[in-house]
Amino acid sequence: MFESLQERLSEAFKLLKGKGKITENNVRQALRQVKMSLLSADVNYKVVKEFMDRVTSKALGEKVIKSITPDQQFVKIVNDELVELLGGREHELNLKSRPAVLLMVGLQGSGKTTVAAKLALWLKKKNGRNPLLVAGDIYRPAAIEQLEILGKSIDVPVLSETKKILIKLPKTL
Repeated sequence: MFESLQERLSEAFKLLKGKGKITENNVRQALRQVKMSLLSADVNYKVVKEFMDRVTSKALGEKVIKSITPDQQFVKIVNDELVELLGGREHELNLKSRPAVLLMVGLQGSGKTTVAAKLALWLKKKNGRNPLLVAGDIYRPAAIEQLEILGKSIDVPVLSETKKILIKLPKTL
């Protein structure tokens, strides 16, 4: 998914390559490509519209700084707005509860399994925690196997089977 988004955004940036100044016409062409890229990546339409409005207002009429071409300036504007859209700053993980539970969600192929293993390794090495990876992807059996392999390679246990837990209920009168 991210590769496709990256390719489409690169096409948008190519529209500005070699220009002396960012004009409304070439910004509109590039923004149309950016808009289509974001929409095809399942970004909410309202989010895309607000994002496009902010980028347009910043990009129109921007003078090229020496040694920066219009396409580089446009890439910077889009990058700054994407960073802002995704939260704008770094946030600490809330690991105060014991056990701390982190849930990974995202589109298929977006890297959840790999990121979960990397996060577990980071928690183990840098935070002195004892992570447990839980394979909960019931639709892609290969994800469970992938997580087991990754867990083994970083020496982090993986819970990959559902176990029946018997609960004794009190007898009612």
